[in-house]
Amino acid sequence: MKSKGLKKVTRWVPEDRLTEVDEMLQFLLENKEAIPYMAKSLKTGRFMKMS
Repeated sequence: MKSKGLKKVTRWVPEDRLTEVDEMLQFLLENKEAIPYMAKSLKTGRFMKMS
């Protein structure tokens, strides 16, 4: 996978967000031109910009 420009990393992820994190990572692998930019608040439903 290194030959594809990928790096293996270990991160702690909240159990109840694992599906969403996996989906985002898969999306990023398939869309190299995309970057994560915002996250949606489960409390308010509003999008929050990541800094």
